[in-house]
Amino acid sequence: MIQLGSFDAGVPAGACEAYVKQMEETTRVRLADIVESRDKLSFKPCVPDMAQPMTVADVQLGLKSAGFFPGGKVDGICGYRTLSAMRLFQEYVRSCEKLSCLPDGRFGPASQKHLKRWMDNRATTRWAPTLTSWQAGTLEETEYTDWLSLLDKVKEKYTASPNRMLQLVAAFSRATDTRSVAQWDFTPGNIHLVGIRRNEMSGKFDDVFVLLIKGLVFKFQGSTEPGASENAAGAPFLVQGQHDYHFGWHQRQFLALRPQRLDQGVLVVRSKADLRLDDTDLNNGLEANGSINVHWGGKGMKFDVKTWSEGCQVINGTVYLNELGELIDCSAFAALNNPEIAVDPSKTRGAYNVLLDLVTALSNDLPTNSVKYTLLTEQDMDLSPKLKQGLVDARTRVGQLL
Repeated sequence: MIQLGSFDAGVPAGACEAYVKQMEETTRVRLADIVESRDKLSFKPCVPDMAQPMTVADVQLGLKSAGFFPGGKVDGICGYRTLSAMRLFQEYVRSCEKLSCLPDGRFGPASQKHLKRWMDNRATTRWAPTLTSWQAGTLEETEYTDWLSLLDKVKEKYTASPNRMLQLVAAFSRATDTRSVAQWDFTPGNIHLVGIRRNEMSGKFDDVFVLLIKGLVFKFQGSTEPGASENAAGAPFLVQGQHDYHFGWHQRQFLALRPQRLDQGVLVVRSKADLRLDDTDLNNGLEANGSINVHWGGKGMKFDVKTWSEGCQVINGTVYLNELGELIDCSAFAALNNPEIAVDPSKTRGAYNVLLDLVTALSNDLPTNSVKYTLLTEQDMDLSPKLKQGLVDARTRVGQLL
């Protein structure tokens, strides 16, 4: 079984130590401080046999040729990028090929057989032509280009007439991961995650997140609202606009996106009176907060955000829409919480893993694997009626499934 931490015979101990050092530098958390879980790296030798004949390097080479590990390093060590590429492949076999495959990152006989089939047939993903066009800069008008066009229009709108919140962002005196309107960057070479905060703040997981990566568009469901806060100043709402995020750990338990400047973080508005964000909340100004992560939050829309959100941007596991706009149901293996994952090997973070794996596995050949997270409002979507209607349709379809 190849899984996180597996390494091939002949891989020197120094290579594993170097991997840990690089991971700790990227996430800025020591491996020793990570909570014991399936997400914590633990090295173990990979010993192929007749039932499981592939080495880690074999799997890495196969995933590269199939398009799930572009730019991936074939080093014989199953680290987090290799884990994401394996899960992404398993999810593709399950959701696109409609074959039995659990996307759990455990690459045993069944998964190895699927990958060997792909290698024998020299198969590639159906999105490979899009990635090629994106790389060459010849991508035709698609939903991806429509989203980038919308983001440019939003920037033009607030450059000409910034609202009060964005004026406060521009006037904030210290460096943070929240960008002023003038610094918003929507170039296609970046990975973009877009959250759309609803006008009607329901305390439910009913917001939509859109991932724009290499010409592809995937949609996820979750919440941009804080459930509550024990802070006397009130619940923290992430401010509208663009923020810089990178790979890290959520509460040192599982991988998430974190602000790049952990000492200062992103800007939030505190709402003391209630769990609604209005103009009067801006009277107390903005606060820099390094704990507003983009992370997993259980199963889906029918559940309340509750108290543990604390302003984080939360992605659920039950369902997502793939690059063709198809609704993909992950409910059979989407866990409700961390304890369920800990005791049941068949439970994963479902759709959230898809978002994480797309970003992790497909970004290895990019100059940076940071993510530009842009939080919009429903009013911003008025600049593209077509995309706005698409979000309404997506939310309706997700609601019907759940």
